[in-house]
Amino acid sequence: MASSPEAPTCKIDLPGGVGIRAYRRSDTASISRGANNPNVVKNLRNRFPYPYTEETAQSWFDIVTQEENMTRSGKWTPESGAEGPLTVTNYAVTVNDEAVGAIGIDFGKDIYFRTAEIGYWLGEEHWGKGVMSTAVPPFIQWAWDTFGVLVRVNGEVNAGNKGSAAILKKAGFVVEGQKQKGAFKNGEFIDLLILGMVRPS
Repeated sequence: MASSPEAPTCKIDLPGGVGIRAYRRSDTASISRGANNPNVVKNLRNRFPYPYTEETAQSWFDIVTQEENMTRSGKWTPESGAEGPLTVTNYAVTVNDEAVGAIGIDFGKDIYFRTAEIGYWLGEEHWGKGVMSTAVPPFIQWAWDTFGVLVRVNGEVNAGNKGSAAILKKAGFVVEGQKQKGAFKNGEFIDLLILGMVRPS
């Protein structure tokens, strides 16, 4: 189910032609081209498919607009009782309006419903150009502004992925610890760096 017309959406234009916006059906080719790369996939969870086809991209566009994957926006908190419209939390990262990656937050369940985890990926041809360093801080600010329920954002990265850790630290995340052998990917144990950020006062 798509978001209602009044639901806020993330539409941010940034320096260097970088942007964040909703997915379009026309993004399937560029998203699948960037995502269908073992160097991209190796630092992501297994729920991120590989190979990544245009059909995979189309399915993802549908998933992010399903009601169960959206979150109430506005100043809603458990104390206020006021609920804003359901809002999409996952978006395309663009360079010159071409979708070359993705960014989003996934809200927790149960006692973690006021916490979200940030996730992102970028096509390899755009690595090292500051795209995600440019995109992450304003996206986090958009999340604070949009979701009153949100009080904390978590980040979890492969400890060997120095670039991703640097992006989060530059955006204001604090390193809170490390999980030795915290994950198992491609037949190998991975140490995980745990980062966090709480809503600014």
